[in-house]
Amino acid sequence: MMKIALQCILVLTLGASGWGPQRPAPLPALKHPVAVIAHRGGASLAPENTLAAFRNAIRLGADYVEVDVRTTRDGALVLMHDSRVDRTTDGAGEVRSLSLEEIRRLDAGVRFHHRFSGERVPTFAETLEVCRGRVNLYVDVKDAAVSQVLAEIRAHGMERQVIIYDGVEELREWKRVAPHIPVMPSPPREARKPGGILNFLKILPAEVLDGNLVQWTKEMVDEAHAAGVKVYVDNLGLNDHPAGFRRALEMGVDGIQTDYPDRLIAVLKEREWRPAPKP
Repeated sequence: MMKIALQCILVLTLGASGWGPQRPAPLPALKHPVAVIAHRGGASLAPENTLAAFRNAIRLGADYVEVDVRTTRDGALVLMHDSRVDRTTDGAGEVRSLSLEEIRRLDAGVRFHHRFSGERVPTFAETLEVCRGRVNLYVDVKDAAVSQVLAEIRAHGMERQVIIYDGVEELREWKRVAPHIPVMPSPPREARKPGGILNFLKILPAEVLDGNLVQWTKEMVDEAHAAGVKVYVDNLGLNDHPAGFRRALEMGVDGIQTDYPDRLIAVLKEREWRPAPKP
């Protein structure tokens, strides 16, 4: 919520200034006509943000796994959506207050199902190693320095297999230090008005725009496409099912984030589904 609030402030205060023309960064290659994005690796199929989830997403044929990156007390990058470890592990405490060694002792699988008992919280480096050449990464930078995340991506040769999600200010920094890496912000409420997408892109030239499906209309998707920008929606929650996927597809989106990548892939394979004809 703080990131979205910051975006709103920037839209109001910087909208007229924008950036100069900038060549868009190439997006990672896809296996499907619409990007299949496994949220936290497919959080309904395996323990979220774990190597087990990522390997399952790779097996299913997902285009991206979405991962959440945070920093430990001693400066290591690990995967954890929440600021605390309590919900997904057998431990307790803030990620920022725990050392890497302490976090590595936690069981990140047993709360999901006993068959995943012993699954550990992975480091960002381990995740890059598992995913390299197999699946793209949608990197949600929760609490980590741009320079450190970028250094790990470069060290593993993953610059062409990632897209970065963060707040507007942070993504402007990404564009300054790594313009060849695509970025993906969530447009603020003001962008839902006619012309709002174009105004937002003056502040942050982005390759992709994000947001929950309920925040998007076909008119907004069309406006983004007219500007040469893709739209990856979150179908999480009430629309995370085949009917919701079809709704998103009929709006013309370019990617769908889901906890059920297997179900989305099945919908994309349906013979009866065809892309909406272009005007």
